Amino acid sequence: MKKRVSIGDVAAMAEVSITTVSRVINDTGYPVSAQVRDRVLAAVDALHYSPNMAAQRLRDDFNRVIGLIVRDISNGFFGEIAKGATERAMELGYLCFVCNTGRDIVKEMEFHELLWRNRVRGIVLVGGGIDTPEYQELMENQVKRCSRFDLRIIANSPQGVNVPLVSIDIREIVAMITNYFLDHGHRVIGLITGEQGVLTSQIHRESFMRTMAERSVKVYPELIKFEAFTEQNGYARCMELLRHTPRPTAICCGCDPIAAGAIHALNDAGLEVPRDVSLISIGDTPLAAHLRPALTSVHMPRYSMGARAIELLLSNEKIEDSYIEYLPVQFYERESVRTLDLRG
Repeated sequence: MKKRVSIGDVAAMAEVSITTVSRVINDTGYPVSAQVRDRVLAAVDALHYSPNMAAQRLRDDFNRVIGLIVRDISNGFFGEIAKGATERAMELGYLCFVCNTGRDIVKEMEFHELLWRNRVRGIVLVGGGIDTPEYQELMENQVKRCSRFDLRIIANSPQGVNVPLVSIDIREIVAMITNYFLDHGHRVIGLITGEQGVLTSQIHRESFMRTMAERSVKVYPELIKFEAFTEQNGYARCMELLRHTPRPTAICCGCDPIAAGAIHALNDAGLEVPRDVSLISIGDTPLAAHLRPALTSVHMPRYSMGARAIELLLSNEKIEDSYIEYLPVQFYERESVRTLDLRG
């Protein structure tokens, strides 16, 4: 079978970035030298790459297919969103095509191109966007192109560009957790979250620091750790926090796997939850209730987030790019938080 030519193939032949190819073929107005433009157009011609033909097909018709671009399908949190999306789409007579990027920008743009050229009805972005100028420009170009051809993009987390959002209020969740710790007497509090370049992680940090400042409580920058939304990260970063003086009495974990890793780290360090360190996680996947001790956690309606994104995508109503719909969350108090007596 003949290999489908992608925008990445054009970039490789022209010896430029995907961003530059996108600027040329989408005529964004961004300054590109004549020499580079000629190389890109020559590669487009040599490879018989035809974005304009695909665009015309998109104007004329859509397939009953929806693309799900998932940043990490191995993450159970994202998997539940994808489940809600695929099942709701099927109920409405559509098929979902799931694309796992692994947070690889080039791979993600390849998926955008493939879905666009195959006339999908729309795209759901599952997972936070990446805070780099290259990614933001590429996403802006994708959004503009999709908008021209009535192909709708819906996101489940902030992307750094204006697209309709069906999500939860991440800032409010982190503020809720931070205030809960403070109300239970904790003053030295740590935060372990995902990659620093992921917008969700940045929101975790911003909300945490703002809430601490509003309560006039000192923030220790060394107690804020970024890495990945994984158990391995939770373990490694928790071990780093335990070496800090003063040692944190509470840790906010950006997801349940991070919290699971932190519990293992505390056990290996001879410490107990919540006697020595209290934990609260974001997500409330099935893992949270089955850890020992059971995690106090904020439940996020993952399935509903996916299902509602599909409903919005297929809606006939006009939806502004600035549209935001927050779904309700629930705070489950379990066994992982201790109340400290500040008088002592």
